[in-house]
Amino acid sequence: MKYEQTESTSKSWQNTNVWKRGLAMLLFGFLAGFARLGITLIAVFQFISLLFTEKPNAQLVKFGQGLNTYLYQINQFLTVNSERYPFPFSTWPVSSPDVIDDQRI
Repeated sequence: MKYEQTESTSKSWQNTNVWKRGLAMLLFGFLAGFARLGITLIAVFQFISLLFTEKPNAQLVKFGQGLNTYLYQINQFLTVNSERYPFPFSTWPVSSPDVIDDQRI
């Protein structure tokens, strides 16, 4: 069977929107690495907080949830499940845990 190129497939590599998205995907892939590092640092600090105070730092719980939501938005964008550009091209995700349980252990 002979492959016939259509106008849309032969010109897709020339589409500047595709190249802009590709550049944004590289940027967000890079930012996701920093966000993952931030989550690791939060986890370490929360463990130390649990050792000394026996309860998590509520401010870090809230920030960690926002960071997790941000990573989810990045992953949705990178896997082309979303066309919405994550922060800094949109607002920072404002989300908090549904329930903050002080007895986590």
